[in-house]
Amino acid sequence: MASPAQLAWALVVLYLWQPFLVFSQPLVERAKIVDSVSQLKKQYDYVIVGGGTAGLTVANRLTEDDSVSVLVIEYGPLDKLEPEVLVPGLPTPKAYSRNYVSVPQPGLLNKSQAVYSAGVVGGGTVINGLFFNRGSAADYDGWESLGNPGWGWSGLLPYFKKSENFTPPPPELAEYPISSDLGPHGTIGPVGSSFPQYQYPILKLFYKAWNNIGVPSNPQPNGGRAVDAFYSTLSITAWNQSRCSATTAYYRPIEGKRQNFHLLPLHSVTKIVIDKKSKRATGVQFLPRNGTQAVQSPRQDQTQVIPSVQAKQEVIVAAGAPRSPQILQLSGIGPRRLLSSLDIDVIEDLPGVGHNFQDQPTMFTGVTYDYSKYPSPSPGLYFSDPTWVDQQLQIYYENRIGPDTQAYLSGTTVAFLSLRRLTNEYQKIIASAKKTDLAKALPAGIDRTILEGYKAQQAAILADYGSPDTGVHELAFAGGETVALVVLKPLSRGSILINSSNPLDDPVFDYGTFQHPVDMQVAIAMYKKFRQFVAAEPWQAVGMRETMPGPSVMGDAAIEFAIRNITQSTWSHPVGTCAMLPRKYGGVVDSKLRVYGVKSLSVVDASMMPTIPASHTSSTVYAVAEKAADIIKARRRKG
Repeated sequence: MASPAQLAWALVVLYLWQPFLVFSQPLVERAKIVDSVSQLKKQYDYVIVGGGTAGLTVANRLTEDDSVSVLVIEYGPLDKLEPEVLVPGLPTPKAYSRNYVSVPQPGLLNKSQAVYSAGVVGGGTVINGLFFNRGSAADYDGWESLGNPGWGWSGLLPYFKKSENFTPPPPELAEYPISSDLGPHGTIGPVGSSFPQYQYPILKLFYKAWNNIGVPSNPQPNGGRAVDAFYSTLSITAWNQSRCSATTAYYRPIEGKRQNFHLLPLHSVTKIVIDKKSKRATGVQFLPRNGTQAVQSPRQDQTQVIPSVQAKQEVIVAAGAPRSPQILQLSGIGPRRLLSSLDIDVIEDLPGVGHNFQDQPTMFTGVTYDYSKYPSPSPGLYFSDPTWVDQQLQIYYENRIGPDTQAYLSGTTVAFLSLRRLTNEYQKIIASAKKTDLAKALPAGIDRTILEGYKAQQAAILADYGSPDTGVHELAFAGGETVALVVLKPLSRGSILINSSNPLDDPVFDYGTFQHPVDMQVAIAMYKKFRQFVAAEPWQAVGMRETMPGPSVMGDAAIEFAIRNITQSTWSHPVGTCAMLPRKYGGVVDSKLRVYGVKSLSVVDASMMPTIPASHTSSTVYAVAEKAADIIKARRRKG
């Protein structure tokens, strides 16, 4: 017999599960999680490589037509609806992460850097910090200006709205600068977008401090102008204050309704099968996640059969920016010189595959307070008072209120500053960028098309640098002793390239952090603005003062060294490695997301972004995937 504690826990899980159960009545044969290769069909209309944010979104939309069959192959498992997944205030399960290490970064004192990604159905939306914002209109208009018609702000806004189920802020947040305007938002989409029911009292000073130093509050950052101090939405289901992941939004609601959607978790695609004569993608090969099968060089006779499945219409690569370029390269699509050196038959020489890697360098600075003046409670109680932690979790379970409605070690209060707002020397920084020899910011011997694309990107980004309406810097603060300073639109570029033909080997990750000198100029300006923020009069009421790097760090040379010492290469927003750009600019996919030179093959994930938007990326990935689904449907209708 179950104990009282077990019964209580079962009720908690049932309560957390309610939003899924409402949509999960078994009307027909359930959408099928395939437990073994023997259960697979030999052929599907579409095979999607990766069941993360983009993969699940596209699969859901394609299977709205019950005559279309889709298989999603995902490296990770399906989450078990653990409290650590559903409750925003709990740390997410480490088992759902899939992390790597970069090569040493010369721009960061030759320190290697973490490369964070997810290994779970639903991807990063299962384990991220829930921050759910968009870039400014100019971020996406820049994509269009680079040769991608239909991918500007006006072309993407309908898809931002299509994916979103926005709920206005609760009365508890009336003191904060939040607009209830529904105009930029969607209200009937799958992805919950709302606000936590609680905020730490000290955060009232956040906006007062920015206003005190001339930075206004922005109550509507999702309408195309994502700058200044604002209060962001989170990807949470409003009524029960639980995480809304891609699994919540796009998979579980159709579980039990669609027999044309198969999901194969815990397997990894090793190669796209391409007919060499027609240059058409016809399917994929894959292995169990923990498989130990020997994998021979592509030019050797294989002595072992590797499981495969056929795609009648398309193979859609959605493995994420860290892995999608690896899969293309292993399949013979990528830089000829690299592939030939690894004895891989070259199907299509595409130099840009794996290049154009971008993330947002982040430095974690520190502050402290006169805690006799600090308004209780503090986020620091999570680390110092276990009794308080237990009490807050119980309050969350009983009433869906309290600190656990906030994301763990994260928050909603940020300032996104334009370069003009960041520093009076913005014109000097732009002029410096224009004088930079971009060839020296890329590896020696880089293909000329990549260099030309880099020049075109910089021209588009520098237009944003001169605008008051586009952010270049994020300061994120959740009320504790850590303040994150983020370079939102870096000019540096890195790469993700294989160095082995064995698909079980990780690729080589190189962020290229601070290889473009202007990124450091922006970072120094960020640090100086941080000091102005800390010194603002409202903070002095609670005795805020800098502890990291510390007030003794003075002068640009010392600040630069400190930045190189404490900066991480990533804000966990990797993009760009299969860029949507014209081929003459080192592009990998066209504006219809088709891989150049190969039929029936497309890429739909953050790797297609030609430049990183000044935002966190999950909302943009949803919009990209929604738009991609419509593009793919139209392609099928045309035959």
